[in-house]
Amino acid sequence: MSVEELFEVNETDTVWDAWLTTINMVDMLEHMDEVGLHYDFAAARDKIARIYSIADVHSIDKPETRCICGLSEPEHAILKRKILTFYKLQIGNLKHFIY
Repeated sequence: MSVEELFEVNETDTVWDAWLTTINMVDMLEHMDEVGLHYDFAAARDKIARIYSIADVHSIDKPETRCICGLSEPEHAILKRKILTFYKLQIGNLKHFIY
């Protein structure tokens, strides 16, 4: 199995799955000597955590819990898609260090 296959975020993933995939890749790359010189892992971890907290506040992965923010279900679906896109972009950026 290639790195491409291991570290993928798909539309069908939960936000938690996307977060876990992304943070695992950050953990893996953070321990590679040369990568730390070219990438701010602390800032990346902060962004990744903030985006996950937004998903958690909106109960994106908890369909049984109703969010009280006032967004409709379609708006929450758009928010989830944007969050997953963020994680896909993070993974894409990190993959550049592997190739």
